[in-house]
Amino acid sequence: MALRERLLIAGRYRVERQIGSGGMGAVWLATDQTTGNPVALKSAHSERSDHQVSREADIVRDIRHPRIVALLDVVTEGGASWLVLEYVPSRDLAGIIDADGVLPPADVARIGYQVADALEALHSKGIIHGDVSPGNVLITKSGDAKLTDFGVSRAIWSDATVTAGGLVPGTPAYLAPEVARGGDRTPASDIFSLGATLFAAVEGVSPLGKGENPLTVVWRAASGHISAPTAGPLGEALAKMLQRNPADRPDAIAAKELLTNIDNQTPPGHRKRNLIIAAAAVVAIIVAASMVFITRPDHSATPTKAVATVGDPHTADLCALVKPSTVSRFGTATLSTDYGNFDRCDVLITKNGDDLADVTVTLENGSPPAARKQDHTERRGAVTVVSQPAADGECDRFLSLRGGHFAVASAKLTGSRSMNICGAATAAANYAATVFNRGPIPRRTNPWPHASLANADACDLLNQKAFAQTPDVGRPSPTPTFGNWECDWGDSVELIFDRNSPLTADDGQPVRINGRQAFITPNDDGPGTCVAQVVYRPYQDPNGEDQEEIVELEIAGNRPVTKLCADARTLAATAITRLPKA
Repeated sequence: MALRERLLIAGRYRVERQIGSGGMGAVWLATDQTTGNPVALKSAHSERSDHQVSREADIVRDIRHPRIVALLDVVTEGGASWLVLEYVPSRDLAGIIDADGVLPPADVARIGYQVADALEALHSKGIIHGDVSPGNVLITKSGDAKLTDFGVSRAIWSDATVTAGGLVPGTPAYLAPEVARGGDRTPASDIFSLGATLFAAVEGVSPLGKGENPLTVVWRAASGHISAPTAGPLGEALAKMLQRNPADRPDAIAAKELLTNIDNQTPPGHRKRNLIIAAAAVVAIIVAASMVFITRPDHSATPTKAVATVGDPHTADLCALVKPSTVSRFGTATLSTDYGNFDRCDVLITKNGDDLADVTVTLENGSPPAARKQDHTERRGAVTVVSQPAADGECDRFLSLRGGHFAVASAKLTGSRSMNICGAATAAANYAATVFNRGPIPRRTNPWPHASLANADACDLLNQKAFAQTPDVGRPSPTPTFGNWECDWGDSVELIFDRNSPLTADDGQPVRINGRQAFITPNDDGPGTCVAQVVYRPYQDPNGEDQEEIVELEIAGNRPVTKLCADARTLAATAITRLPKA
């Protein structure tokens, strides 16, 4: 389908220029007239491909992961379906290899870890990517990787078996042997394709070799003609990912662990080489046109178990990390699933009807604070636990995990009575460590409600255009926290998705912000701060209690608090307009 530049799609997306093209679709850079943000539009070339676009949308519409190109919207124009995708200024890995040559093993290990993280999120939802290849790995200016192009993906449980002689798209040089022989794609075949992609990045060519005829490459894959990697420790990891037997390959979690270990062995001066983006940044969301034969599914892959990992934050059941009975010796322990942000789960302890303590397990990005002299460190299986002394009525235990996360088990006094809060924190940490050592956190039985803030990205709610309205705040850069449920812009702005019992005038000065109930509190977090809390949606928790999801925005700065509160109100109003209607 040819488009004229400046065409308006669905009354909202203004087409700027074409930035990609492939066998089943074209990709256009467009501007969202509602938000002012750039987006990528993907169209279908034909009526048959149009059906494929709808299929892609069904697969990826609910996926939100920092290593996966996000689907923002699906619209129809002139009878054709369009995917509205996150715009990622980047180069694809294939283009980087072709233009710049092979990459250092440390860079390749880091890219591989990030793509494996994306695959872990997909596989945990029962989705196979199906075409992991250098052309479908985008590299941003900061050197971070994003996985794109779900044109070949399918849900594991979907009715997607193709009859003998059927064709499905794929990239022959990165096919797993069982797929080339006619087997169905599985999580294990995604891991092989990832290994082949990383092999090409460090060796300059696919482990299946070069060949202008795709059928020749498919034959090599089916025959198991796989070159052995030679890139030192990285080569050893790739050899495990490129095993001919899918049952012998690591799953995505174990692959992340292998690649993390390699990065840790690399001297600091050799890490994170900047992969410079060309002047004309592109979005590579191009579907490979090659075809392979499949006739039947292959169920031979058996994932290996890894421990001390989180998995996809949006599907993880964080309340599986806490158990009221482990702290019941301190008082009456009650599970509270809807207390505070979405990155935690709480057990509330009472005694004779009085509040006693709040025991919490919270997940965070990055690494925990370094142990101090007064701290106690011990190993519990795959988890390292650092215990800190109590301070200000709170006691914390930090659990180091694999995959770029850590957990905090804490106990905090909530009433006037004393309690052994460090004993409660230790009990909570012990149970959480036990759960982590069994494998990834169990998945949620029921997904978050569609209207919940749990499905939103806090960092998406404020952009540089929003900060232009508050010149005293400046133009800070965003830093997301676990699950993207909180975002910090330097030391001046913090936006949090919170849950609480219904707010009242005790929570601040009642106001209306964009027609929503809100509360403004000067100096709420100390002098030089102002907090705006906007009610996003009321709901009932599993116990039938009334609750509210709240967008909380805090501003800090060295200026009059009246000005801070005015800026907080302005930014909160902008943030709310960028959320879907509850």
